[in-house]
Amino acid sequence: MLYKLQHKFQHRRFHKKAVGTPLQPLYEQPLIKARQKFTDTRFLVLDCEMSGLDVKSCQLLSLGWVMVEHGRMVNSSARHQLIHADRGAGDSSRIHGLLDSSLAGATSVASVLMLLIKHMQGAVLVFHHAPLDIRFLQKAAIENFRCPLLFPYIDTMHVEKRRVHMQGKTMGLRLSQCRQRYGLTSSQQHNALADAQATAELLLAQASYLGKGHELKLSDLSVRCSR
Repeated sequence: MLYKLQHKFQHRRFHKKAVGTPLQPLYEQPLIKARQKFTDTRFLVLDCEMSGLDVKSCQLLSLGWVMVEHGRMVNSSARHQLIHADRGAGDSSRIHGLLDSSLAGATSVASVLMLLIKHMQGAVLVFHHAPLDIRFLQKAAIENFRCPLLFPYIDTMHVEKRRVHMQGKTMGLRLSQCRQRYGLTSSQQHNALADAQATAELLLAQASYLGKGHELKLSDLSVRCSR
């Protein structure tokens, strides 16, 4: 119910602003139902790399995404998009390895967002620690199109947090720690695409675990609406 109300509120608030912008298709597509089956849903698993954690002073550096359809990761759909950063990568390059020289000639954030929007249509987005990535995506959308993105999403960190809480345990929720609990190996790479693929594998492992004994629905994974 909360998911539906969130979507209704955001749609009513920003639909007029979205008209005539690349975001218009996101506001005109029907709401994906929370009771929709997991296997009937197309997921866009997304990860962002930023120059820092402060959304006011930092910027997007790259996006990586991969699709999950019919309960399987579609490797041919994988994309890794570098984003032009006029202020450079700063100290964050020690984490993701992105250098100012490679970002200088990269694609504009507006162009990358327009490409992303095409893939978002009809899909549920998936993040690991969604709030941070969504804040940066919405900042970029508002700066370039004067309107926020509208989309349903699942946060694999939230799914895992709820699962371990129900077991009465306290465990780490970093992507690598969550993957280890399902027997998934740690990736040696750290970039937006590698993390998106790692999150997609985690999503499928979580769905397999939670779907035992019944048909998994989006509501079982706490689907939400962007704000």
